[in-house]
Amino acid sequence: MTTTTDVLSGADLRGRTMLVTGATTGIGWETARALGAAGASVVITARTDAKGEAAVAALREVVPAGQFSAEVLELGSLRSVRSFTDRVASGHGRLDVLIANAGIMAVPFGLTDDGFELHFGTNHLGHFVLVGRLLPLLAASAPARVVVLSSAGHRMSDVGWDDPNYARREYAKMEAYSRRA
Repeated sequence: MTTTTDVLSGADLRGRTMLVTGATTGIGWETARALGAAGASVVITARTDAKGEAAVAALREVVPAGQFSAEVLELGSLRSVRSFTDRVASGHGRLDVLIANAGIMAVPFGLTDDGFELHFGTNHLGHFVLVGRLLPLLAASAPARVVVLSSAGHRMSDVGWDDPNYARREYAKMEAYSRRA
């Protein structure tokens, strides 16, 4: 088994800025921890200031010398995504790596602020707009990278392009997630 520490062994990421969406827990948090331990300045996203601040505090406990900051981002709101990307573009001189990690799974039926089924709007459209709006900053920081995390859940269901918002068919939360994994 390979850990994030193994992967980054010997890496010196000082002077690099990394953005990790959904880094308050799980894979995103561990990714942020490892990047910060390797010297990167890491921006994490959270749905609320409180969650972001708590995650940054926890990261600083395990990586005291780490450079961590948090920004509020709600991927289920394209307005939030646009506001976030404006803040990042104006507040950071560079962006070396964007790791699209955030996502939702098997949630009850709902629509995003923009009227899209929650899985589709959050897991795909939110990140699509995020990456698209940050491409100029990434390009200016070249060589830069975009890393998109996904799930093997896509094997459980085909994409339903004829009814993406479940307007004509019964909603099934695992199917909705699998269509978007």
